[in-house]
Amino acid sequence: MISLLRKTRRRRRSVRKVSSLIVPLFLLWSLTAIASAAPPIEPEDEYLVNEEVNSIAGLYFREYSLMQNGVIDYKTARQIIVSEYNEFWNTVVHTKEHPLFYWYDENQDGHMYMWVDQKVEGCSCDIILYEATYSENAQ
Repeated sequence: MISLLRKTRRRRRSVRKVSSLIVPLFLLWSLTAIASAAPPIEPEDEYLVNEEVNSIAGLYFREYSLMQNGVIDYKTARQIIVSEYNEFWNTVVHTKEHPLFYWYDENQDGHMYMWVDQKVEGCSCDIILYEATYSENAQ
């Protein structure tokens, strides 16, 4: 009877060890799957919350709330080709047709994944997950 009880305890410990390894691997896999997929297509203007021109960076940003609750969960940035002022001294920009960068926060938890359109042609085959690279000498 005692040996049967010991065997049962050993099995429970081994199940706990295996499950403690499987759960983190599953979470890592699911996050990788989300990040590697392309972002959703750019939404219509009815989802637009904010626009910003950053002429120093040369980018025109658009921020969206896909759930229309005011929380920004999707962003794009287009390259500015020409920046000028109109007769009312408002900045007017002409941009590339398609975004260069895309950001998407699927869960509205404040963590956005970022993609870059390598050819800036709007083809989903060219949109890849953006991974910043850092120099070993950078501090």
